[in-house]
Amino acid sequence: MQQIKQFNNNVMIYPIYQEQSVCQDIIDTLGYDITQDIDKDFSKITQIHTFGKYPFSYILFVGLGKQNEITTDKLRKIATTVSKDIKQSVQLVVNHLDNQSILVRAWLESHILAQYEERKIGHDAKPIMNMDVLASVDVQDEINEASIYGEGINYARRLADTPSNLMTPDEMVKESIQLAKDYGMECTILDKAQLEDMKAGGILSVNQGSDIPAYMIVLKHNGDGDNAYKAVIGKGLTFDSGGYNLKGNSYGMKYDMCGGADVLGVMQILARSQAKTNVYGIVPVTENLVSGKAYKPQDVITTLSGKTVEITTTDAEGRLVLCDAMTYAKQLGVQAIIDLGTLTGPALGDVYTAVFSNDDDYYHKFEEAMKAADEKGWRLPLDQEYFDKLKSNSADMTNCSMTLGGDASVAANFLEAFVEKDIQWIHLDIASTAKKPNIGATGVMVRSIAVFLE
Repeated sequence: MQQIKQFNNNVMIYPIYQEQSVCQDIIDTLGYDITQDIDKDFSKITQIHTFGKYPFSYILFVGLGKQNEITTDKLRKIATTVSKDIKQSVQLVVNHLDNQSILVRAWLESHILAQYEERKIGHDAKPIMNMDVLASVDVQDEINEASIYGEGINYARRLADTPSNLMTPDEMVKESIQLAKDYGMECTILDKAQLEDMKAGGILSVNQGSDIPAYMIVLKHNGDGDNAYKAVIGKGLTFDSGGYNLKGNSYGMKYDMCGGADVLGVMQILARSQAKTNVYGIVPVTENLVSGKAYKPQDVITTLSGKTVEITTTDAEGRLVLCDAMTYAKQLGVQAIIDLGTLTGPALGDVYTAVFSNDDDYYHKFEEAMKAADEKGWRLPLDQEYFDKLKSNSADMTNCSMTLGGDASVAANFLEAFVEKDIQWIHLDIASTAKKPNIGATGVMVRSIAVFLE
Protein backbone atom coordinates (compact mmCIF):
# COMPACT_ATOMS: atom_id res chain seq x y z
CA MET A 1 0.00 0.00 0.00
CA GLN A 2 1.67 3.15 -1.20
CA GLN A 3 1.15 6.57 -2.73
CA ILE A 4 1.17 6.67 -6.53
CA LYS A 5 1.63 9.61 -8.92
CA GLN A 6 -0.69 8.51 -11.72
CA PHE A 7 -3.45 6.02 -12.42
CA ASN A 8 -2.39 2.37 -12.42
CA ASN A 9 -4.17 -0.71 -13.73
CA ASN A 10 -6.33 -1.30 -10.66
CA VAL A 11 -10.03 -0.55 -10.23
CA MET A 12 -10.53 3.08 -9.21
CA ILE A 13 -12.40 4.22 -6.09
CA TYR A 14 -13.40 7.86 -6.44
CA PRO A 15 -14.99 9.54 -3.38
CA ILE A 16 -16.98 12.66 -4.26
CA TYR A 17 -18.90 15.35 -2.36
CA GLN A 18 -22.29 16.64 -3.42
CA GLU A 19 -20.77 20.03 -4.20
CA GLN A 20 -18.17 18.61 -6.57
CA SER A 21 -18.08 17.84 -10.25
CA VAL A 22 -16.31 14.83 -11.71
CA CYS A 23 -12.79 15.57 -12.90
CA GLN A 24 -12.99 16.81 -16.50
CA ASP A 25 -10.11 14.55 -17.55
CA ILE A 26 -12.18 11.49 -16.61
CA ILE A 27 -15.19 12.78 -18.56
CA ASP A 28 -13.00 13.48 -21.57
CA THR A 29 -11.35 10.08 -21.43
CA LEU A 30 -14.64 8.22 -21.14
CA GLY A 31 -16.07 10.31 -23.97
CA TYR A 32 -19.36 11.27 -22.35
CA ASP A 33 -20.65 13.32 -19.40
CA ILE A 34 -21.31 10.95 -16.50
CA THR A 35 -22.27 13.69 -14.03
CA GLN A 36 -25.99 12.91 -14.01
CA ASP A 37 -25.33 9.20 -13.55
CA ILE A 38 -23.57 9.59 -10.20
CA ASP A 39 -25.42 9.66 -6.89
CA LYS A 40 -23.34 11.82 -4.54
CA ASP A 41 -25.52 11.32 -1.44
CA PHE A 42 -23.66 9.84 1.50
CA SER A 43 -22.96 6.10 1.20
CA LYS A 44 -24.35 5.85 -2.34
CA ILE A 45 -22.12 3.90 -4.71
CA THR A 46 -22.23 4.25 -8.48
CA GLN A 47 -20.32 1.86 -10.75
CA ILE A 48 -19.31 3.31 -14.10
CA HIS A 49 -17.76 0.97 -16.68
CA THR A 50 -14.79 2.32 -18.64
CA PHE A 51 -15.29 0.26 -21.85
CA GLY A 52 -11.58 -0.01 -22.49
CA LYS A 53 -10.85 3.70 -22.11
CA TYR A 54 -8.81 2.94 -18.99
CA PRO A 55 -6.70 -0.13 -18.13
CA PHE A 56 -9.25 -0.96 -15.40
CA SER A 57 -12.79 -2.12 -16.05
CA TYR A 58 -14.80 0.31 -13.90
CA ILE A 59 -14.78 3.24 -11.51
CA LEU A 60 -16.61 3.15 -8.17
CA PHE A 61 -17.90 6.65 -7.41
CA VAL A 62 -18.61 6.86 -3.67
CA GLY A 63 -20.97 9.58 -2.45
CA LEU A 64 -19.72 11.49 0.59
CA GLY A 65 -22.75 13.76 0.94
CA LYS A 66 -22.25 17.37 1.97
CA GLN A 67 -18.68 18.31 2.73
CA ASN A 68 -19.54 20.19 5.92
CA GLU A 69 -21.31 17.10 7.31
CA ILE A 70 -18.57 14.53 6.80
CA THR A 71 -16.77 13.06 9.83
CA THR A 72 -14.02 10.49 10.22
CA ASP A 73 -16.62 8.11 11.66
CA LYS A 74 -18.69 8.47 8.49
CA LEU A 75 -15.57 7.95 6.38
CA ARG A 76 -14.80 4.74 8.27
CA LYS A 77 -18.32 3.46 7.74
CA ILE A 78 -18.48 4.12 4.02
CA ALA A 79 -14.96 2.77 3.48
CA THR A 80 -15.98 -0.41 5.31
CA THR A 81 -19.06 -0.78 3.10
CA VAL A 82 -16.99 -0.37 -0.07
CA SER A 83 -14.05 -2.54 0.95
CA LYS A 84 -15.73 -5.58 2.47
CA ASP A 85 -16.61 -6.98 -0.99
CA ILE A 86 -13.45 -5.97 -2.85
CA LYS A 87 -11.69 -8.99 -4.37
CA GLN A 88 -8.88 -7.34 -6.32
CA SER A 89 -6.28 -4.62 -5.90
CA VAL A 90 -7.68 -1.09 -6.09
CA GLN A 91 -6.55 2.53 -6.23
CA LEU A 92 -8.12 5.23 -4.05
CA VAL A 93 -8.18 8.58 -5.87
CA VAL A 94 -8.37 11.62 -3.59
CA ASN A 95 -6.36 14.28 -5.47
CA HIS A 96 -9.54 16.26 -6.11
CA LEU A 97 -10.48 16.50 -2.41
CA ASP A 98 -9.67 18.75 0.52
CA ASN A 99 -8.33 17.19 3.74
CA GLN A 100 -6.74 14.35 1.78
CA SER A 101 -4.56 13.25 4.71
CA ILE A 102 -7.53 12.79 7.04
CA LEU A 103 -9.52 10.87 4.44
CA VAL A 104 -6.64 8.57 3.51
CA ARG A 105 -5.85 7.79 7.16
CA ALA A 106 -9.42 6.75 7.99
CA TRP A 107 -10.21 5.07 4.67
CA LEU A 108 -7.14 2.88 4.40
CA GLU A 109 -7.32 1.56 7.95
CA SER A 110 -11.02 0.77 7.45
CA HIS A 111 -10.18 -1.04 4.22
CA ILE A 112 -7.68 -3.28 6.03
CA LEU A 113 -10.21 -4.06 8.78
CA ALA A 114 -13.07 -4.68 6.35
CA GLN A 115 -10.99 -7.10 4.31
CA TYR A 116 -10.20 -9.31 7.30
CA GLU A 117 -11.96 -12.66 7.68
CA GLU A 118 -11.46 -15.42 10.22
CA ARG A 119 -9.26 -18.10 8.70
CA LYS A 120 -10.82 -21.51 8.23
CA ILE A 121 -8.53 -24.09 9.78
CA GLY A 122 -6.76 -26.09 7.08
CA HIS A 123 -7.08 -23.26 4.56
CA ASP A 124 -4.97 -20.23 3.74
CA ALA A 125 -5.96 -16.91 5.25
CA LYS A 126 -7.87 -14.58 2.96
CA PRO A 127 -5.39 -12.01 1.62
CA ILE A 128 -5.96 -8.31 2.22
CA MET A 129 -6.34 -6.71 -1.20
CA ASN A 130 -3.83 -3.94 -1.89
CA MET A 131 -5.00 -0.33 -2.00
CA ASP A 132 -2.73 2.33 -3.51
CA VAL A 133 -3.50 6.02 -3.13
CA LEU A 134 -3.39 8.80 -5.74
CA ALA A 135 -3.16 12.14 -3.92
CA SER A 136 -1.89 15.63 -4.70
CA VAL A 137 -0.19 16.01 -1.28
CA ASP A 138 2.21 13.70 0.50
CA VAL A 139 0.13 11.10 2.37
CA GLN A 140 2.70 8.33 2.75
CA ASP A 141 2.89 8.87 6.52
CA GLU A 142 -0.88 8.46 6.76
CA ILE A 143 -0.69 5.31 4.63
CA ASN A 144 1.99 3.88 6.91
CA GLU A 145 0.07 4.76 10.09
CA ALA A 146 -3.17 3.33 8.74
CA SER A 147 -1.37 0.11 7.83
CA ILE A 148 0.22 -0.18 11.27
CA TYR A 149 -3.08 0.34 13.07
CA GLY A 150 -5.16 -1.82 10.74
CA GLU A 151 -2.68 -4.68 10.85
CA GLY A 152 -2.30 -4.38 14.64
CA ILE A 153 -6.06 -4.60 15.16
CA ASN A 154 -6.32 -7.52 12.74
CA TYR A 155 -3.49 -9.27 14.58
CA ALA A 156 -5.52 -9.08 17.80
CA ARG A 157 -8.58 -10.36 15.94
CA ARG A 158 -6.66 -13.30 14.48
CA LEU A 159 -5.44 -14.37 17.91
CA ALA A 160 -8.94 -14.17 19.39
CA ASP A 161 -10.57 -15.95 16.44
CA THR A 162 -8.22 -18.93 16.65
CA PRO A 163 -9.91 -22.00 18.22
CA SER A 164 -8.98 -22.59 21.83
CA ASN A 165 -7.41 -26.00 21.15
CA LEU A 166 -4.94 -24.19 18.90
CA MET A 167 -4.58 -20.90 20.83
CA THR A 168 -3.67 -22.39 24.19
CA PRO A 169 -1.75 -20.58 26.95
CA ASP A 170 1.42 -22.18 25.57
CA GLU A 171 0.65 -20.77 22.10
CA MET A 172 -0.08 -17.32 23.54
CA VAL A 173 3.38 -17.39 25.08
CA LYS A 174 4.94 -18.34 21.74
CA GLU A 175 3.05 -15.53 20.00
CA SER A 176 4.28 -13.02 22.56
CA ILE A 177 7.90 -14.10 22.31
CA GLN A 178 7.76 -13.87 18.51
CA LEU A 179 6.01 -10.49 18.66
CA ALA A 180 8.76 -9.10 20.88
CA LYS A 181 11.44 -10.54 18.62
CA ASP A 182 9.85 -9.11 15.47
CA TYR A 183 9.46 -5.57 16.81
CA GLY A 184 12.31 -5.09 19.25
CA MET A 185 10.49 -5.33 22.57
CA GLU A 186 11.59 -7.02 25.76
CA CYS A 187 9.56 -10.07 26.74
CA THR A 188 9.43 -11.75 30.13
CA ILE A 189 7.38 -14.90 30.69
CA LEU A 190 6.57 -15.75 34.29
CA ASP A 191 5.83 -19.47 34.35
CA LYS A 192 3.81 -21.42 36.88
CA ALA A 193 6.78 -22.04 39.18
CA GLN A 194 7.57 -18.33 39.27
CA LEU A 195 3.92 -17.47 39.89
CA GLU A 196 3.91 -19.95 42.77
CA ASP A 197 7.06 -18.35 44.21
CA MET A 198 5.36 -14.94 43.93
CA LYS A 199 2.20 -16.33 45.58
CA ALA A 200 0.01 -15.13 42.72
CA GLY A 201 -3.03 -16.96 44.10
CA GLY A 202 -5.60 -15.33 41.83
CA ILE A 203 -4.37 -16.68 38.51
CA LEU A 204 -3.07 -19.92 40.06
CA SER A 205 -6.47 -20.73 41.57
CA VAL A 206 -8.21 -20.28 38.22
CA ASN A 207 -5.54 -22.45 36.61
CA GLN A 208 -5.97 -25.41 39.00
CA GLY A 209 -8.44 -27.25 36.76
CA SER A 210 -6.25 -27.13 33.65
CA ASP A 211 -3.43 -29.44 32.59
CA ILE A 212 -1.76 -26.49 30.82
CA PRO A 213 0.11 -24.19 33.20
CA ALA A 214 -0.66 -20.52 33.73
CA TYR A 215 1.68 -17.76 32.62
CA MET A 216 2.09 -14.04 33.08
CA ILE A 217 3.22 -12.50 29.78
CA VAL A 218 5.08 -9.20 30.17
CA LEU A 219 6.06 -7.16 27.10
CA LYS A 220 8.07 -3.97 27.53
CA HIS A 221 8.15 -1.09 25.05
CA ASN A 222 10.69 1.60 25.90
CA GLY A 223 10.26 4.71 23.77
CA ASP A 224 10.66 7.45 26.38
CA GLY A 225 13.96 6.90 28.11
CA ASP A 226 13.91 6.83 31.89
CA ASN A 227 10.42 8.27 32.28
CA ALA A 228 7.64 6.45 34.12
CA TYR A 229 5.90 3.41 32.67
CA LYS A 230 2.22 2.83 32.09
CA ALA A 231 0.66 -0.63 31.85
CA VAL A 232 -2.02 -2.08 29.61
CA ILE A 233 -3.35 -5.36 31.00
CA GLY A 234 -5.65 -7.84 29.26
CA LYS A 235 -7.55 -10.88 30.46
CA GLY A 236 -6.13 -13.95 28.73
CA LEU A 237 -8.59 -16.79 29.36
CA THR A 238 -8.01 -18.94 26.27
CA PHE A 239 -11.10 -20.94 27.23
CA ASP A 240 -13.61 -20.51 30.05
CA SER A 241 -15.90 -23.41 30.93
CA GLY A 242 -17.11 -21.56 34.01
CA GLY A 243 -15.35 -24.07 36.25
CA TYR A 244 -17.59 -25.84 38.79
CA ASN A 245 -20.18 -23.12 38.17
CA LEU A 246 -20.38 -24.64 34.72
CA LYS A 247 -21.77 -22.50 31.93
CA GLY A 248 -24.99 -23.74 30.36
CA ASN A 249 -23.48 -23.06 26.95
CA SER A 250 -19.77 -22.32 26.62
CA TYR A 251 -19.84 -21.83 22.84
CA GLY A 252 -18.01 -18.59 22.14
CA MET A 253 -15.67 -18.89 25.10
CA LYS A 254 -12.59 -18.97 22.89
CA TYR A 255 -13.20 -15.20 22.88
CA ASP A 256 -12.59 -14.92 26.61
CA MET A 257 -9.00 -13.95 25.78
CA CYS A 258 -9.97 -10.93 23.66
CA GLY A 259 -8.56 -8.57 26.29
CA GLY A 260 -5.19 -10.32 26.16
CA ALA A 261 -5.24 -10.43 22.36
CA ASP A 262 -6.01 -6.71 22.29
CA VAL A 263 -3.00 -6.01 24.51
CA LEU A 264 -0.72 -7.80 22.04
CA GLY A 265 -2.31 -5.79 19.22
CA VAL A 266 -1.71 -2.53 21.10
CA MET A 267 1.91 -3.44 21.81
CA GLN A 268 2.50 -4.28 18.15
CA ILE A 269 1.16 -0.87 17.13
CA LEU A 270 3.27 1.00 19.70
CA ALA A 271 6.43 -0.86 18.71
CA ARG A 272 5.92 -0.47 14.95
CA SER A 273 5.06 3.22 15.42
CA GLN A 274 8.16 3.69 17.57
CA ALA A 275 5.85 5.50 19.97
CA LYS A 276 7.62 7.84 22.37
CA THR A 277 6.14 6.30 25.48
CA ASN A 278 7.04 3.63 28.02
CA VAL A 279 4.50 0.82 28.30
CA TYR A 280 4.27 -2.64 29.81
CA GLY A 281 1.82 -4.99 28.11
CA ILE A 282 0.76 -7.63 30.62
CA VAL A 283 -1.39 -10.68 29.87
CA PRO A 284 -2.26 -13.22 32.60
CA VAL A 285 -3.07 -16.33 30.58
CA THR A 286 -4.74 -19.61 31.57
CA GLU A 287 -7.78 -21.81 30.99
CA ASN A 288 -10.68 -22.16 33.44
CA LEU A 289 -11.69 -25.83 33.40
CA VAL A 290 -13.19 -28.51 35.65
CA SER A 291 -11.17 -31.31 37.21
CA GLY A 292 -10.54 -32.91 40.57
CA LYS A 293 -7.99 -30.15 41.24
CA ALA A 294 -10.16 -27.21 40.15
CA TYR A 295 -11.00 -24.45 42.59
CA LYS A 296 -14.50 -24.50 44.07
CA PRO A 297 -17.19 -22.19 45.43
CA GLN A 298 -16.44 -21.16 49.02
CA ASP A 299 -12.71 -21.72 48.61
CA VAL A 300 -10.69 -18.82 50.02
CA ILE A 301 -7.67 -17.78 47.99
CA THR A 302 -4.83 -15.36 48.70
CA THR A 303 -4.02 -13.05 45.80
CA LEU A 304 -0.62 -11.61 44.91
CA SER A 305 -1.53 -8.46 46.83
CA GLY A 306 -2.05 -10.47 50.03
CA LYS A 307 -5.78 -9.75 50.01
CA THR A 308 -7.98 -12.80 50.49
CA VAL A 309 -11.00 -13.63 48.34
CA GLU A 310 -13.87 -16.03 48.98
CA ILE A 311 -15.05 -17.70 45.78
CA THR A 312 -18.80 -17.37 45.36
CA THR A 313 -18.66 -18.48 41.74
CA THR A 314 -15.86 -20.02 39.72
CA ASP A 315 -17.30 -18.29 36.67
CA ALA A 316 -16.10 -14.87 37.86
CA GLU A 317 -12.51 -15.79 37.13
CA GLY A 318 -11.43 -12.90 34.92
CA ARG A 319 -11.17 -10.45 37.79
CA LEU A 320 -9.02 -12.95 39.70
CA VAL A 321 -6.36 -13.11 37.00
CA LEU A 322 -6.54 -9.37 36.36
CA CYS A 323 -6.09 -8.42 40.02
CA ASP A 324 -2.81 -10.34 40.20
CA ALA A 325 -1.62 -8.70 36.98
CA MET A 326 -2.51 -5.26 38.35
CA THR A 327 -0.58 -5.94 41.56
CA TYR A 328 2.39 -7.09 39.50
CA ALA A 329 2.22 -3.91 37.40
CA LYS A 330 2.46 -1.90 40.61
CA GLN A 331 5.51 -3.94 41.61
CA LEU A 332 7.08 -2.97 38.28
CA GLY A 333 6.64 0.69 39.25
CA VAL A 334 3.94 1.79 36.82
CA GLN A 335 2.11 5.05 37.49
CA ALA A 336 -0.99 4.38 35.38
CA ILE A 337 -2.96 1.27 34.38
CA ILE A 338 -5.59 0.50 31.80
CA ASP A 339 -7.08 -2.99 31.89
CA LEU A 340 -9.59 -4.67 29.65
CA GLY A 341 -11.41 -7.96 29.61
CA THR A 342 -14.60 -9.83 28.80
CA LEU A 343 -16.00 -9.75 32.30
CA THR A 344 -19.73 -9.37 32.84
CA GLY A 345 -21.91 -9.55 29.74
CA PRO A 346 -24.27 -6.97 28.27
CA ALA A 347 -23.67 -3.94 30.49
CA LEU A 348 -24.36 -1.56 27.57
CA GLY A 349 -25.17 -3.96 24.74
CA ASP A 350 -22.84 -4.47 21.79
CA VAL A 351 -22.50 -0.78 20.85
CA TYR A 352 -20.75 0.89 23.80
CA THR A 353 -17.88 -0.46 25.90
CA ALA A 354 -18.31 0.04 29.65
CA VAL A 355 -15.60 2.34 31.05
CA PHE A 356 -14.65 2.81 34.70
CA SER A 357 -11.99 5.04 36.23
CA ASN A 358 -10.75 6.19 39.61
CA ASP A 359 -9.46 9.51 38.21
CA ASP A 360 -11.54 12.11 36.35
CA ASP A 361 -8.61 13.68 34.48
CA TYR A 362 -7.32 10.30 33.38
CA TYR A 363 -10.78 9.30 32.20
CA HIS A 364 -11.29 12.54 30.24
CA LYS A 365 -8.00 11.98 28.41
CA PHE A 366 -9.16 8.51 27.48
CA GLU A 367 -12.52 9.90 26.43
CA GLU A 368 -10.70 12.21 23.99
CA ALA A 369 -8.74 9.23 22.68
CA MET A 370 -11.97 7.31 22.05
CA LYS A 371 -13.37 10.29 20.13
CA ALA A 372 -10.21 10.55 18.04
CA ALA A 373 -10.39 6.81 17.36
CA ASP A 374 -14.13 6.81 16.58
CA GLU A 375 -14.84 4.16 19.22
CA LYS A 376 -17.74 4.25 21.66
CA GLY A 377 -17.39 3.94 25.41
CA TRP A 378 -19.56 5.11 28.31
CA ARG A 379 -18.45 5.73 31.86
CA LEU A 380 -20.26 3.71 34.51
CA PRO A 381 -20.10 4.29 38.27
CA LEU A 382 -17.74 3.05 40.93
CA ASP A 383 -19.42 3.23 44.35
CA GLN A 384 -18.77 1.85 47.82
CA GLU A 385 -22.27 0.37 47.83
CA TYR A 386 -21.28 -1.90 44.96
CA PHE A 387 -18.19 -3.03 46.86
CA ASP A 388 -20.33 -3.66 49.94
CA LYS A 389 -22.06 -6.40 47.95
CA LEU A 390 -18.75 -8.32 48.14
CA LYS A 391 -18.68 -8.70 51.95
CA SER A 392 -17.47 -12.06 53.21
CA ASN A 393 -17.32 -13.74 56.62
CA SER A 394 -14.37 -15.84 55.44
CA ALA A 395 -12.14 -13.39 53.55
CA ASP A 396 -11.48 -9.73 52.76
CA MET A 397 -14.09 -9.92 50.00
CA THR A 398 -15.94 -12.29 47.69
CA ASN A 399 -15.21 -12.43 43.97
CA CYS A 400 -18.84 -11.85 42.96
CA SER A 401 -22.04 -10.50 44.44
CA MET A 402 -24.80 -12.96 45.31
CA THR A 403 -27.47 -10.37 44.45
CA LEU A 404 -28.66 -9.39 40.99
CA GLY A 405 -27.86 -6.18 39.17
CA GLY A 406 -24.92 -3.86 38.57
CA ASP A 407 -22.60 -6.72 37.64
CA ALA A 408 -20.19 -4.56 35.62
CA SER A 409 -19.88 -2.01 38.43
CA VAL A 410 -19.47 -4.74 41.05
CA ALA A 411 -16.64 -6.31 39.02
CA ALA A 412 -14.99 -2.93 38.55
CA ASN A 413 -15.23 -2.17 42.27
CA PHE A 414 -13.60 -5.54 42.98
CA LEU A 415 -10.68 -4.60 40.74
CA GLU A 416 -10.42 -1.12 42.22
CA ALA A 417 -9.63 -2.75 45.57
CA PHE A 418 -6.30 -3.83 44.05
CA VAL A 419 -5.37 -0.38 42.72
CA GLU A 420 -3.09 1.68 44.94
CA LYS A 421 -4.33 5.19 45.66
CA ASP A 422 -1.48 6.85 43.75
CA ILE A 423 -2.21 4.89 40.54
CA GLN A 424 -4.42 6.29 37.78
CA TRP A 425 -6.62 3.48 36.49
CA ILE A 426 -9.15 2.72 33.78
CA HIS A 427 -11.07 -0.54 33.42
CA LEU A 428 -12.81 -1.52 30.17
CA ASP A 429 -15.46 -4.24 30.23
CA ILE A 430 -15.52 -5.47 26.62
CA ALA A 431 -17.68 -8.54 27.16
CA SER A 432 -20.35 -7.40 24.69
CA THR A 433 -18.21 -5.45 22.22
CA ALA A 434 -15.23 -7.82 21.75
CA LYS A 435 -17.06 -10.01 19.24
CA LYS A 436 -20.02 -9.78 16.88
CA PRO A 437 -22.11 -12.40 15.06
CA ASN A 438 -20.80 -13.24 11.57
CA ILE A 439 -17.76 -11.05 12.19
CA GLY A 440 -15.95 -12.69 15.08
CA ALA A 441 -13.43 -10.75 17.11
CA THR A 442 -13.62 -6.98 16.65
CA GLY A 443 -10.35 -5.79 18.19
CA VAL A 444 -12.44 -3.28 20.09
CA MET A 445 -10.54 -0.53 21.93
CA VAL A 446 -7.15 -1.42 20.42
CA ARG A 447 -7.25 1.80 18.42
CA SER A 448 -8.38 3.93 21.37
CA ILE A 449 -5.79 2.50 23.75
CA ALA A 450 -2.96 2.91 21.25
CA VAL A 451 -3.98 6.53 20.59
CA PHE A 452 -4.25 7.08 24.34
CA LEU A 453 -0.85 5.62 25.16
CA GLU A 454 1.00 7.30 22.30
